Amino acid sequence: MIIEPLLGTRAEVVLTATEPEIARSGEASVVAGVRRLETIFSRFDEASALRSYRTTGTSVVPELLEVSDLADDWQRRTNGAFHPRAQPLVDLWDRAEVRGTPPSVNELQQAVEAMDSVPITATLDLNAIAKGWIADEALTSALKAVPGASAGWINLGGDIVHRGMSSLTVGIENPSRPYDNVGPLATVEVSNEAMATSGGAQRWWTIAGIRYPKVIDPRSGVPGEQMASATVVAGDGATADVLATVAVILDAEQTLALTAAVGASCFLVHRDGSITSSSDRFRPS
Repeated sequence: MIIEPLLGTRAEVVLTATEPEIARSGEASVVAGVRRLETIFSRFDEASALRSYRTTGTSVVPELLEVSDLADDWQRRTNGAFHPRAQPLVDLWDRAEVRGTPPSVNELQQAVEAMDSVPITATLDLNAIAKGWIADEALTSALKAVPGASAGWINLGGDIVHRGMSSLTVGIENPSRPYDNVGPLATVEVSNEAMATSGGAQRWWTIAGIRYPKVIDPRSGVPGEQMASATVVAGDGATADVLATVAVILDAEQTLALTAAVGASCFLVHRDGSITSSSDRFRPS
């Protein structure tokens, strides 16, 4: 196993191979792949392809264009519940936390309108899709490139991708008790699939003593309050990433329909602690 700080979070990488040194080489290849893609998608690196794209409106970087097109497709498929240009809303809530009062109705309306009034790439934010896509791309590419590597998985800050013939048992944490010494609510077997979890258990704004989850409904500008957490298992990392994000915003019926349409599964923890699960593959602990 390799554990590395990547994309502003912690990455865990494990490969199975015919020889230990091949596994280590493959794990290093996955890490190198994530680092290469980070130089493309970083919002903080002024030299990144994403930052250049936001400034110039043009790019020839195929990975960036692929994920940008994929994000636009998901915006249409979710009727705007997923929006790849929601940076004005994030900035608004960041400022609100600093001043200590939540945004006004007028401020929210202006920020929502700004998403579609500025140049299409100027506020592009692929964070809710790129991490899953990067994890998937880096792992899949390494397995193809390293002879003798047969399977592997990566956990990139909670975005988990498994590829190969084996399987991985993953726990789903209780969002009301997100502690290392507390057992999971449920477990799920992930085999040649991807899994993502979203919610306010780990990341939030605190304003006047109230926590607001850092998952915003781009249609209203208000942080998602439908679910305490949402876990999605899908065929690829980008799909799992997007669906887990919008599942915090949508109601359970809408999420069940979306996940079923792409052959994905979901495990939803409501604000009152009740659970909606689309499949018996999620086993209560």
